[in-house]
Amino acid sequence: MASTLMYYKENKELVKEMTNEEMKNIIKSGEGVLWLDLLKPEKSEMDILENIFELHPLTLEDCINTITRPKIEQFDNYMFIVIHAASTTPRSQRVRTIELNVCLGKNFIITIHQEPIKGVGTAVERTQKNHQIMSKGPDSLLHLVIDSLVDNYIPVLDVMDYKISNIETQVLANPTQKTLNDIFAAKKDILYLRRFIGPQRDTINFLSKENFQFIHNKRKVYFRDVYDNMIFINDTIDNYRDVINGAFDAYLSKVSDRTNEIMKMLTIIATIMMPLTLITGVYGMNFSHMPLLKWHGGFYIVFVVMLFIGIGMLVYFKRKEWI
Repeated sequence: MASTLMYYKENKELVKEMTNEEMKNIIKSGEGVLWLDLLKPEKSEMDILENIFELHPLTLEDCINTITRPKIEQFDNYMFIVIHAASTTPRSQRVRTIELNVCLGKNFIITIHQEPIKGVGTAVERTQKNHQIMSKGPDSLLHLVIDSLVDNYIPVLDVMDYKISNIETQVLANPTQKTLNDIFAAKKDILYLRRFIGPQRDTINFLSKENFQFIHNKRKVYFRDVYDNMIFINDTIDNYRDVINGAFDAYLSKVSDRTNEIMKMLTIIATIMMPLTLITGVYGMNFSHMPLLKWHGGFYIVFVVMLFIGIGMLVYFKRKEWI
């Protein structure tokens, strides 16, 4: 599915529908600003990219295979940028990323993605409400799209922060197997997000510092602002990693303490039972002549002795603060 936005500098008109021939003429003339957004592009739309916009076959391949890390590539008539948006799954709230491929030319910008991206939708709405955004050039639209994508990382971080806070509460209160599963799930999300945050931060840094043919120098300061946000996001992810590692260590410590308490109680019980077992074992031997064996009060005497031994050992352990 494709939607086209075209801004005419002459009459300040925003056109939403264009033919292939009109797009081709606009690209050749270098006038106006053309924004082509492709969601799940079909073969006919990929042919438009190849024949009208003359994109390189490697670029087309990267647009189809959405497993590319963030990067920037320069070609004769455009530059190719790969960035990623972040979101969470509806039910499990697991972190996921969506790849966005951007081609930036002299008077056009192409955004290609396989799933709807909230940041792109936000940029489209803002452009439709304020046509002057397109009058500033395609590099201004590039900044608008990237800035919207980065802003949408904040709700994802809020979800991760909420989950990590719950994990810390569980660890301190009553850690269970579910707590351990939540720790590993959060750790997996953090590592997954860090795979893209670092390269994406460097990519935006290149846009803010390096000289590119299709990005004006005055636009670099805007990308520098986005880069500052990426640094904040990267630092936040690193903090989450440290916190979740600390939660995992605390979980192991709590489980170890609980195990030690259980082992201590079992050891105390076993220690108390040892002399009692010795006494019952002795009087359980099958000898004919044993003290108190045939006396009618022998059982009660032995029982009282065993009771005093057990109570005495408990009192001793209590004084030693072992229990």
